[in-house]
Amino acid sequence: MLASYLGAFSTASGSVSERVYLDAFAGEGSGRDRGSGEEFDGSARIALDAGEGAGFTRFRYFEMGPKAAELETRLRTDYPGKDIKVYEGDCNQMIPVALAELSDLKWAPTFAFLDPDGMELEWRTLEALAAHKRGYRSSASAKPEYKVEMWMLFPSSGLIRTLALDEGKVRNEDFERATRLFGTDEWRPIYERRLANQFSGEQAREEYVNLMRWRLERALRYEAAHAFEVRNSRGPIYHMIFATDNKAGTKIMSSIYNKAAARLPEMQEEARNRAAGQSTFDFGDSVLAANEGYHYEPPWEPPADE
Repeated sequence: MLASYLGAFSTASGSVSERVYLDAFAGEGSGRDRGSGEEFDGSARIALDAGEGAGFTRFRYFEMGPKAAELETRLRTDYPGKDIKVYEGDCNQMIPVALAELSDLKWAPTFAFLDPDGMELEWRTLEALAAHKRGYRSSASAKPEYKVEMWMLFPSSGLIRTLALDEGKVRNEDFERATRLFGTDEWRPIYERRLANQFSGEQAREEYVNLMRWRLERALRYEAAHAFEVRNSRGPIYHMIFATDNKAGTKIMSSIYNKAAARLPEMQEEARNRAAGQSTFDFGDSVLAANEGYHYEPPWEPPADE
């Protein structure tokens, strides 16, 4: 899905000379399938290969500790001539640094992939990304300004586990992490309703997703925030949320979501065959939500304190 969107993004913005890619949790550049042992490209390499010769021109990655230097060395070796920089440290602190360095390219189409392991992403980072391109057109221009497009992993199931029904198991830092993620404590009415058995776990999960979409559209002024649920054989594991204020972005990602949903029966059968030892192929643990097709619906107003 990421490769498909980045390719389409590059094609749609092909008339400009610069395109910027940001990867907030870049990893090691590649991964290995736990079932087959086969190596596959991670997001860092997917972005570098996107666009068939007219892809992104600036690549900015963020990773912790020694992995950052190792990633930069590997990518620069494998992709000579590409403008690649890997920032070491917490992306919530380093993304504003990178954006400041890219201030002369505010006009350039920019895409951010935000793929944390859990609840590491902070709202202040989304704010910084949304504000980055502000003012790149003159006040006399009739053309709209487009913000940085973002596709983020949202830990919807992780929130249910972290904000547990047993309040004694929830630490103060867990509450603080939730507030940093949303940039507000407006998640608390959802949690309180969950504690009062007014929301099931599934309902609370959908409310948390909706709250993030609501905040992206109302607080950051994105035109649309599109959510897609990803499941494995045990149930939902997270949502992907795409934020754009470009109608072309909505059209492209909606098509990708639809194609992914259409593949669900095939993926489920592959997963069943794999579990039964009937196939040597391994497509990973994740399957997508059982949508009959994707279409955008605006978020509803989140619950408030009673």
